[in-house]
Amino acid sequence: MCEVESVARCWMMDFCFRSVCSSYRDTNREKFNQNIRLYEVIVDSETDLQDDQQTKRTVCCFLSRIMDGKNLEVRYDTNDRIAPLMSALTVWENLKDTVADAALYENIKRLLFIQCVGVCLEKGNVQLAAETLEWLEKETSLSEKLQRKLSTLVTKNNVYDQLFTSFSYSRLLDSINTFLDAFLEKCPSDFLLKSATKVVQARQERTERAKSEQELSEAASPSHTAATKVVQARRERAVSPSHTVNSSTKPKKKLFSTKVVHPWKPETEKKPLCVLRRKSTLKVSRLSFKDHRKQETPRDIPDHPKYKSKRRWTETEDKHLKAGVKRYGEGKWAKILEEFVFEDRTSVMLKDRWRTMKKHGML
Repeated sequence: MCEVESVARCWMMDFCFRSVCSSYRDTNREKFNQNIRLYEVIVDSETDLQDDQQTKRTVCCFLSRIMDGKNLEVRYDTNDRIAPLMSALTVWENLKDTVADAALYENIKRLLFIQCVGVCLEKGNVQLAAETLEWLEKETSLSEKLQRKLSTLVTKNNVYDQLFTSFSYSRLLDSINTFLDAFLEKCPSDFLLKSATKVVQARQERTERAKSEQELSEAASPSHTAATKVVQARRERAVSPSHTVNSSTKPKKKLFSTKVVHPWKPETEKKPLCVLRRKSTLKVSRLSFKDHRKQETPRDIPDHPKYKSKRRWTETEDKHLKAGVKRYGEGKWAKILEEFVFEDRTSVMLKDRWRTMKKHGML
């Protein structure tokens, strides 16, 4: 279980790292801050980070300093003199082995040197620009030529020099995006994103399939639609208003018949006995039980005959049978028969149909 949790945490860290990179490339500061905080919580809870996770942590530290590069009030170090870009320069040196393109590494490093001073001049803080240049001379490998050029610009307070125009802050961001693209190609960190993409695509396909089926049903012939409405109206009239049930639930069977049986009442005592006998004899001898049923009023005739010919199973009944077995399990035929709508089916019929579906591989 510990190994399983470790793998799951690695996936979570990769997802958060990917989210940090995406929000950085979109320059969405609010989203970036949310993702970096979430990533920080997960990473700090890990006591033993793997090498690739440690590298991704360093990349996130670098991106957060670049995102706050122009905010001179933000501090990432205990030393108040170190601005965000100065701190980013130190982190970038730790990523030297990660950057496969040496020219790209040196280009970003040069841009950081220039923008450390350029941002201070752009904010109108010449003293901070001079202190930053002094720190760069002592703590970094700043070349003498670039140092003299930056010193001249600080002295003249010339923020519009061609050096700052050619090596602008936007160019720094573009170069870092190039580095991120190469890094993500080498370390995709997109397992959870790919899995989530498959889930979303499956949902969209189901939605489109349901929509197409609905359109096909709506495009049915008018006669079929009218017949469907008539059948629905008959079913609504057959259900008592005080005992309305759900359309997907079969009504419970009644224990006693609702047919009203009227007792026999003699018409008069003055009728001759022979007439009564003659009528009784005719009824018994010439009319069968079926003939009696034919002479009954439509109200007395039951809705369904006692015996019916064998009827094929419909696709709707098969669906209800599958859903019932899925919900209650195989063998609960009486419960399934009570829960779903089956046209005059019995528990034995449900059992036989399920066995047939299994035999023919319809499940």
